[in-house]
Amino acid sequence: MKASLRVLLAALLACFLSACPETTVDDDFGSKPSALKPDDWSGGWMAIDDDDVMHFTIADAENGVLLMTEPGDKDEKPVEFRLRRASADDQSGLLFALITEKDVKPVRNTLHLLRESDEGVLLVWSIDDEAVAKAIQAGQLKGTTERVKNDPHNHLASDAGNASKLLAPQFWRWTEPAILKRSPEKK
Repeated sequence: MKASLRVLLAALLACFLSACPETTVDDDFGSKPSALKPDDWSGGWMAIDDDDVMHFTIADAENGVLLMTEPGDKDEKPVEFRLRRASADDQSGLLFALITEKDVKPVRNTLHLLRESDEGVLLVWSIDDEAVAKAIQAGQLKGTTERVKNDPHNHLASDAGNASKLLAPQFWRWTEPAILKRSPEKK
């Protein structure tokens, strides 16, 4: 599946405004904020199947906050990413990416999973909203779920048990990652 992060974010915004399925969390979901190093995150990134460059800027390194903008798109407001450890084990390299759209009320963080940059490549996975809804209904995950136009709208509680259980394979679209690569520097 060819999908750039920009297309993913546009779809997220459309889902905020419609009845698309979604899974949201509060700002403190996950183990702890991921401390960010500028060399690992700042700069241009592009989807592997697209030439459009997105620019990441660290807004708060200690609390794992990144801002994403598209150079040349003056009307777009930056999209905020809060990167939080998916587990207490810092060696896993997996982070929850809480993507915030501030203009939508109430403010919501949609949940994604990403693997830390490895040699200039980021992998980002979308959550399986239906699997999360079933797990909430079965009592496996703590949170709420409701159907809106037959689509699940989930909100997960900021519970350590939720974060660890959410790393199970059934909750992510593992075969459909968005793949970003470091943009070559322009000289």
